[in-house]
Amino acid sequence: MRYTIDDKPHTVRWDGDNLVIDDIPRDIDIISYHGGVLKFLLDNRYHEVIYGSRDIGVVNLEVDGVDMILSWRDTLDSVVYKHTGEGVTSSESAISSQIPGKVVSVSVVPGQDISEGDAICVLESMKMQVSVKSHTDGRIKSVRARVGASVAKGDVIADLE
Repeated sequence: MRYTIDDKPHTVRWDGDNLVIDDIPRDIDIISYHGGVLKFLLDNRYHEVIYGSRDIGVVNLEVDGVDMILSWRDTLDSVVYKHTGEGVTSSESAISSQIPGKVVSVSVVPGQDISEGDAICVLESMKMQVSVKSHTDGRIKSVRARVGASVAKGDVIADLE
């Protein structure tokens, strides 16, 4: 995942054996996590992180006594942009969900002509509602999403003719 800490970008991922920070494999051993305090060894050096206030995409931290801000908003911004129908790459014959969620409403019916950017349905995920929009012009062949149903990322919402 991509993060920024005090406005400096970083990447963090797990390769199965090591934590990889900014493309450098690191050895990590978690000592404890309780009450918002994480104690761990990173490359055999002791660290303590105290989690502070949180907002969407931002966490205030104290790392070894130093205040820091951890943010992944740039990632959230791109996710929101992608899920509003912009920059979606999908099969020409299907409109797929880009996020998991619960179907709140469906705006189309089979046989209906649609244009690029038209809302197909609204999903609710993590208390946010997101419109799934068409990536192309076409005609709805079938609608697979049903109000109240849950969909996973990549599930087909509607088929196009």
